[in-house]
Amino acid sequence: MKVLLCFVVIMLDVARGDMAGECDVAFFYLELGCTPVASDNSTSCPQAFTCPDLHPDPTMCYYRGVPYAANAMVPQNLVKNPCSQRCTCQVYGAPQFECAAVDCVETFDKDLQQCVNVYEVDSCCSVGNVCGKDAIAKLKTCEVDGKIYREGEVFEPKNTMKTCICTAQWNGDIDCGIEIHYQNNILNNCAPMFFKNTRSCPISFKCPSSETKVVRGLNTRAVSSKCVFGNDTLAVGDEVIVEEKCTKCSCEVPPFVSCTQQNTCS
Repeated sequence: MKVLLCFVVIMLDVARGDMAGECDVAFFYLELGCTPVASDNSTSCPQAFTCPDLHPDPTMCYYRGVPYAANAMVPQNLVKNPCSQRCTCQVYGAPQFECAAVDCVETFDKDLQQCVNVYEVDSCCSVGNVCGKDAIAKLKTCEVDGKIYREGEVFEPKNTMKTCICTAQWNGDIDCGIEIHYQNNILNNCAPMFFKNTRSCPISFKCPSSETKVVRGLNTRAVSSKCVFGNDTLAVGDEVIVEEKCTKCSCEVPPFVSCTQQNTCS
């Protein structure tokens, strides 16, 4: 199986505190090392975030504040994603990380009956399998979205675009690999695009183009922080009209404009 690293990341589904799971775009900002700005109203969610300079030198790649020159490789223990291997900085007019593709044998083996493929946090492919009703019944379980998963099984929680592993301890560190997969988009102040909700990993980024248009709105929350989209500065409540169907892009939690894509248009 050729893993689509920009869409699927193997990780454990345990939040970095309640904020990541309960507040819009917080999961995205926390991975980038941004600091929440306290809200002035009754909600506990931040009204904005303050981010470090994520890309001070356009001739370098950056990951977690560390610069990487062309052809420099990020140490694997820092990537926190076993499906992203040998991630190397490449500068072809714009900096980006390129990672080796991973092929997993179990995807092509359809002969295993009454077996559960077992995965570990630090492995992209399965590390083995458990076969037979009695052996499978002894595995610990996780219950997510009303379904039962056996220890070592992978699954995707509803509306998250995240692939998770059921473990006995059920703990770990979530990492979307935003800087690894979207280096150039961050440099160009593009908007992260989420599927259905903004409390998960982005599925892509939307960058300014001749087909995008900023529409000024009302800042009903009186938030002073601004969003940046390309070279445009937006206030909270402003929207960006894009060509993608069923997609809304707006300045809701600065400093990034965020986009949400739905299955159907309301």
